[in-house]
Amino acid sequence: KQSASTAEYFSKNMLSLWDHLRGYKLLFAIHALLAIPTWLCLKEFHRMDEKKTVAVKRRRKATNAKEELKDPPHILEGLRALLTSPDAMLFFFLVFIVGLSSGCIENFAYVRIREVGGSGKEMGISRLISSMAGAPMFYFSGPLTEKLGADRVLVLSIVSYVLRFFIYAAMKAPYHGLPAEALRGLTFGAFWSTGTVYAHRIAPHGMHATMLIFLNAMYGGLGQSLGALIGGKLQQKFGTVSAFVYSGIFDLCFVSLVVAYLSCRTTGFRNPQVLHVESRK
Repeated sequence: KQSASTAEYFSKNMLSLWDHLRGYKLLFAIHALLAIPTWLCLKEFHRMDEKKTVAVKRRRKATNAKEELKDPPHILEGLRALLTSPDAMLFFFLVFIVGLSSGCIENFAYVRIREVGGSGKEMGISRLISSMAGAPMFYFSGPLTEKLGADRVLVLSIVSYVLRFFIYAAMKAPYHGLPAEALRGLTFGAFWSTGTVYAHRIAPHGMHATMLIFLNAMYGGLGQSLGALIGGKLQQKFGTVSAFVYSGIFDLCFVSLVVAYLSCRTTGFRNPQVLHVESRK
């Protein structure tokens, strides 16, 4: 009898909780539930990585590999090597511009959809189109980067932002923004995969994680944050349409200068070299 009353009490509470989970609350609850298997997968990946690291260390120790005797460079030495490499500086500056454009467009694209009569339904469909377009690019980004080079992939990413800015500015109905959302998915998958691989390849010994953190900082920490601030100021002063037009013009002028510079270069980004760090005395 007591167990039956407990089950009844529990079921009533669950029904009451379900009645209150509507709209954004339901989405947040689903997101929290989906985070559980994601966390379990990450724990398993971490355990597998630790086992692989231990095996590599044992193999190096057994063969007396010289790499095992090398100490990783100090972070300041790695940053000094980064600042003295023109290719690396150009790469991270392009990543920053992509983040700047992303911060502006990601924060105000759905404001623009709302302005032309869109609702949560149209916004959800737009994000679905973006995700469906982006998923295959994470698979094809490797061959694409090998064929074009990291610099050209980043340039194409900025060109896509130019198109997206103008599409959002010209849209008259919510679904007119779907081509821009498809572009987002296509270019982000290629951009992020290319950026991650390039940053990993140029990283000195023992600084791979540092380079990836720097990549994320230039894109998300500095680029997107500053882009959101600038976009907010433009949107407040001139309106959403004018903010997108001005941002598109800026990206168009910038990418033209980058293309002109890259056309004068004799080397590309197809075979990135590890940054040279001077040995400690």
